[in-house]
Amino acid sequence: AAGRSRVTAEVRKLGRGDYRIVTNIEIDAPTDTVWSVLTDWDHLSAWSPSFLSLTGDFEDGGNVVATFRMLGITRRYEHELIDFIEDRQFGWSDPFLFRMKDHHIFRVERVDDDRTRFYQTDRVYAGASFILGAVMARLIMRMHARFNKALAIEVERRNTVTP
Repeated sequence: AAGRSRVTAEVRKLGRGDYRIVTNIEIDAPTDTVWSVLTDWDHLSAWSPSFLSLTGDFEDGGNVVATFRMLGITRRYEHELIDFIEDRQFGWSDPFLFRMKDHHIFRVERVDDDRTRFYQTDRVYAGASFILGAVMARLIMRMHARFNKALAIEVERRNTVTP
């Protein structure tokens, strides 16, 4: 069950002040179901501990505003969507704090008809990352892992058939 699924999460140092965050979780639901819950922007804040909303043009090159809560602080970030594959993947790469940049990707991959692996990858580099990068990468890794777990629980909740 999704509530018991294990989140895999790690930070990889790519170079001085350059960190890659890789998290994933296997969810007991078809890929289209996971995608539907992930991109249900009207209900995201009801279950997500960190990624609260996305508004704007959800399409390749679309301009969006993403709202996140980190360390109790809510911030809004303007992004242009990149790495966009309909019903599969989206992301952005922009400055976020002290001119550090990210490369944040959300992706669903089919395991089989009834299971999906959800990936959330990110990168911290540039700006103050040579000082703050390792700490920020670990913080982001924990935030993504919590989001992944919450997504799995919400997918399971919505996917449960009631008699």
